[in-house]
Amino acid sequence: MTRNHDRGTVEEFDRWTEFTAGMWAWILHKFSGWILVGYLFMHVPVLSAALSGPEAYTSRLQGLETILVVRVLEVGLLAVAVFHVLNGVRLLFVDLGVGLEAQDRSFYASLVVTAVVVLASVPTFMEGAF
Repeated sequence: MTRNHDRGTVEEFDRWTEFTAGMWAWILHKFSGWILVGYLFMHVPVLSAALSGPEAYTSRLQGLETILVVRVLEVGLLAVAVFHVLNGVRLLFVDLGVGLEAQDRSFYASLVVTAVVVLASVPTFMEGAF
């Protein structure tokens, strides 16, 4: 038995020109997730130095900390991780039905909290870099 349903237009191409907060939240969450997965693959070679002993691991970390680009990337990693966690908690609440009316505001709040945490952490990350 076949039922035909009118599903309307298959693709509305103009909807991509209207990026709402929900679309940005989805894009940034996917992007931050991929960045974190990529970081895990970069993290394994650094941790492998621990197999050679604590001195090798310490010297590798100290060597990386002397590079300014690595410190800037650590700040970026913090920003990505904090946003991903906050947006994930926001999505959890939305899936549970809490705060459905305030999805846009909660997304903007997660961006603001991420910015505050990152800006407050910059002096710690950059200490002794210059």
